[in-house]
Amino acid sequence: MAITTSRWGAVALITGHVAGMIDLAALPIWVDTLVKGYGYRPAMAGALPTLFLTGAVIASIALSRGFAGRTGRLLAPLGFWVAFAAFFAMSYVSGYGFHLALHLIGGVAAGAALSKIHGAMGVSANPHRIFAYAGIGFGLFSLIFLGGVPQLVHAIGPHGFFYATAGAMLVAALATTLFMPAETAAENVPDLKQPLPQSVRLAIAGIMGMALVQAMVFSFVVQVGGARGFAASHIELVLIALGVVNLFPPALAAVLERRLPALAVARTGALLQGLLALAIMTSTIFPLFAAPAILFAAVMIFTHTFVFGFIAKHEPTGRAVATTPAMLMTGSALAPFIGGALVETFGYPAIGVAGVGIALLCIGLFVLAGNSKTGFDVRSHVSKAKVV
Repeated sequence: MAITTSRWGAVALITGHVAGMIDLAALPIWVDTLVKGYGYRPAMAGALPTLFLTGAVIASIALSRGFAGRTGRLLAPLGFWVAFAAFFAMSYVSGYGFHLALHLIGGVAAGAALSKIHGAMGVSANPHRIFAYAGIGFGLFSLIFLGGVPQLVHAIGPHGFFYATAGAMLVAALATTLFMPAETAAENVPDLKQPLPQSVRLAIAGIMGMALVQAMVFSFVVQVGGARGFAASHIELVLIALGVVNLFPPALAAVLERRLPALAVARTGALLQGLLALAIMTSTIFPLFAAPAILFAAVMIFTHTFVFGFIAKHEPTGRAVATTPAMLMTGSALAPFIGGALVETFGYPAIGVAGVGIALLCIGLFVLAGNSKTGFDVRSHVSKAKVV
């Protein structure tokens, strides 16, 4: 399969990526809003985004197996419309049971849409570059979201968070309804029943581990800052600065696409992520907390762009990159609950220690991926249309 898309089609893919990956920007505000705004304990609050992300994982895995079907133009907008309705409903209901149900529905819908978005990116002319452009779009979104949503919550209450997330899903629903690129048949598409190359499977496992660390730390970065006695206004400035910094990694990844080996970037990124996680969760001096917190998400964004390109290059059907929501959100789904349990049992430093341990495991997986059978180069097996 290939995609035929205009510049507006690329905009639809980028917009869908931004909305579907909203947890990467929203988690610290999400958990903090649920704790402070709705009175949930950390583990209870963490369980809600965990359920959202679990739903996304289930949808992504289910859809990726049949990715070659021409359903993206239907499922992507439908998923975002349902996710919009779920988040909008969350702003009007109270009670943990209602929030549980709506988080699950929203997660399944957003995951289904995002699976189609990432699968389409994977069979584009240059998966690395379109994913990098999507990262730039996400960086802009993060800057606006992290800077504006805390102010909205302060002004109108915790339901302001759900207004903001519903708004992101609405924009993606409109963009994909109008401009989602068409899917066309391609020649010489490999058998979908063939197992994924071992290098691809190992790279997927490595990025899943990094996603776990990312979400586990990011879910509680606001909470740990408050526990250390840092002013709320200072923590908000850290989030804004983080959004600014996030603009640069995807652009840099696009420039360096052919200059840096993907798996070398992955190994270095995993190591840096673990060290930054430990610093964030153990620092009692504000500058030593703020600096790694500002850089933390940037490491994941830069690294994942290279890993996405590696997977798309060595897996020719698009089904592996279609599981990108599952890759990221399996770890992310577990992270808020695991992080909350670690905090309640051992304190915040336990998240940092766990982050270092997982980082070492990820480095090992990326080393093995580099030494394993790489499979096929997607460009020699699948006819593609030029996207960007």
